Amino acid sequence: DPSIGTPLDPTPDLVQEALKAASNAPGYPLTVGSPALREALVSWSRRRLGADIGTEQVVPSIGSKELVSLLPVLLGLRDCTVLIPHLAYPTYDVGARLAGCTPLATADPTSENPEGVGLVWLNSPGNPHGEVWSPERLRAVVDWAREHDILVASDECYLELGWEAEPVSGLHPAVCGSSVDGVLALHSLSKRSNLAGYRSGFAVGDARAIALLVEARKHIGLLPPAP
Repeated sequence: DPSIGTPLDPTPDLVQEALKAASNAPGYPLTVGSPALREALVSWSRRRLGADIGTEQVVPSIGSKELVSLLPVLLGLRDCTVLIPHLAYPTYDVGARLAGCTPLATADPTSENPEGVGLVWLNSPGNPHGEVWSPERLRAVVDWAREHDILVASDECYLELGWEAEPVSGLHPAVCGSSVDGVLALHSLSKRSNLAGYRSGFAVGDARAIALLVEARKHIGLLPPAP
């Protein structure tokens, strides 16, 4: 449904059966997810994204919109500038304002004055236009952000939906080299797996950013349901 981008195909049968099998969950879930979930996130990220990461560099989320809207708050940003795509999902803007930061729309983050910038958002493939950034273009932003000690947040919920181009993660070695420091990728199962109603996503990448997310989210109660 292009009006709000909601999947219309059925949730895969194996997912429905797994949910039923795990429906008895009387205890509180862990903020960081179960060991099996963390291992699955690490395995997929290494295989699909090319990211060299460990279990301390992943955290499950209640979909990816939760992270998009709350990331500046959870990172403790305040009174800084948040660079957002010039044509984009409105929640990047709202999330910056919720944290008391100033959103600045830009087509090229590297052309902006880095002073006072606390976060850079990337979105490839992009919503609503579908543009796919090349590894070279992504790397230019990552290099610029690292030079100025600015975290890059790469919203990759459409990464599996490339059509005329092959999307590349911000965590791929062609983009960030041998280290994922300074880069945080956000992923969602909503679009690619018809799981929008399950609210299932995760963040992966920079260890310091993941630690901040875990610490804040466990007190707020942002715990993905155990099943």
